[in-house]
Amino acid sequence: MDSIDQADARDIARTLSDGLAAFRAGDPKAAAIAFASVLAVRPDDAAARINLANALWKAGEHVAASVEARYARERAPNRPEAWIISGAIALDTGKASDAAAFYAEALRLAPDRADALAGLAASHLAQNRHAAAIVAARRALAQQPDLVHARFTLATALSAAGASDEALAHYDHILEAQPGHARARLNRGNLLLDRDALGEADADLRAAIAADPSLKEAWASLCFARTIAGDLPEAIAAAERAIEIDPNFGAGHWNLSAACLLAGDLRRGFAEYDWRRRDTLFGSSFSPLPAPEWHGEPLAGKHLLVRVEQGFGDTIMLARFLPLLVAQAARVTLACPSALHRLFTCLPITRIPPDAVAACDPPADLAIDQMSLPHVLCLTEDTIPARHGYLSVAPDLIAQWRLHLPEARGRKRIGVVWAGNPGHHNDRRRSLPEGALGTLLAAPSLLPIALQHGRRTDEYAIVNPMPRVTDYADTAAIVAQLDAVVTVDTSVAHLAGALGVECHVLLSKAADWRWRLGTDRSIWYDSLMLHRQTTLGDWSGPIASVTAALA
Repeated sequence: MDSIDQADARDIARTLSDGLAAFRAGDPKAAAIAFASVLAVRPDDAAARINLANALWKAGEHVAASVEARYARERAPNRPEAWIISGAIALDTGKASDAAAFYAEALRLAPDRADALAGLAASHLAQNRHAAAIVAARRALAQQPDLVHARFTLATALSAAGASDEALAHYDHILEAQPGHARARLNRGNLLLDRDALGEADADLRAAIAADPSLKEAWASLCFARTIAGDLPEAIAAAERAIEIDPNFGAGHWNLSAACLLAGDLRRGFAEYDWRRRDTLFGSSFSPLPAPEWHGEPLAGKHLLVRVEQGFGDTIMLARFLPLLVAQAARVTLACPSALHRLFTCLPITRIPPDAVAACDPPADLAIDQMSLPHVLCLTEDTIPARHGYLSVAPDLIAQWRLHLPEARGRKRIGVVWAGNPGHHNDRRRSLPEGALGTLLAAPSLLPIALQHGRRTDEYAIVNPMPRVTDYADTAAIVAQLDAVVTVDTSVAHLAGALGVECHVLLSKAADWRWRLGTDRSIWYDSLMLHRQTTLGDWSGPIASVTAALA
């Protein structure tokens, strides 16, 4: 009997050893079979149970792995490994807060476990708790400096927190040890994109794809990089590859939409643009519509609610479609910020605040998010309505503002905007450096008038009526009395275009999709002229072009 028990023990030890060898060799399914065989004989073997959970997790069988991890926690609650694998599974299945709790329990049992600290850091990062992720990752590296997982999390959290130099150093450290670390290469490329180091970024993104051709995020980032470079065919091809890998990949569709719109393919571009509501970056900001969504069916006798969703410029740009809807529907209500209500009094619509959509009276029969209108209306470049302008200002409001504007005395009155909202994701590229317009504004033939809002309002010593402005109707009354407007890519460009006022738009090389590429005219507004950078970050060309145009 003793000899049989010893033989069984040897068989179990051999099977366990085979399982560990298979796991290390990268065959988690074979490892899982081995560990399950051990548990069939010794169901209370905590090490085998933890190893089985690990193997199933590596094999992508998350449900089964979660079950085994729970058994491991119940049978061996004092083993930190049971809590660590539970945290890894929870993190992989999108349950970051559960993961943090599991890793915290592992650290209660073993306060200096580097892998538990690294897991805790990753769970904090998944919840956008960047400061906490940085602290935990540094603690992990203090215990185990070669722990790549912790260094990768630290670099990612530092980058998100704005410490790009240190983040870059950590990515370089990882890639020295593991040149084929695809995600480190991807994140390094994205960081360099943010720093406008386009050549290096492009090389990193291609290296990430070479290391892991299935990395959909790298294909989507390559699309973005090629879009900035103006290589739209390759940008579109890269986005299509990302979507081929994962048809439900929101960022792939989102980046494809921008490339298609820049290329002038509005039908496809706006169809892809509808994926913004499923993208991780923007999707969370969409609440359910208060009525069934309008998909283009007849509106006769219906009350249609249009809900704005993005910036003031977008709202003004797409207000051109409201008269078309009014001609079809019994009633059209626009839910938009109060700063736009007076501006839109020239349109035959009802205006309500965005937070009043649920209490819309009478209730809407159908509803749509405003940026979906071009898709539903099957818009093409040839069918864009009202390019000449579609907004007007009440004569009494113009007369009221005339009292606050200086006499031209033979000069051109030029409205000027030099910076956008600093909270905009692309503001550092679209806003001008301080003092960049100094030479233009000093031209004796011009009378510059500030239309600038925000933190940089007092940058130039020029006429500034904006402290008296209460909403966009006031700004429109000023713009309507100007000879021209010079602006970076802000809502004032759309306001001038909607009013039919001459407007010169200064554009970054990484311009927004609505300005197309390779043209100095806008497809949306007849009165707009576009002045583009040829080198990202160099505004000398666009400013010289505007100066010549105004002269």
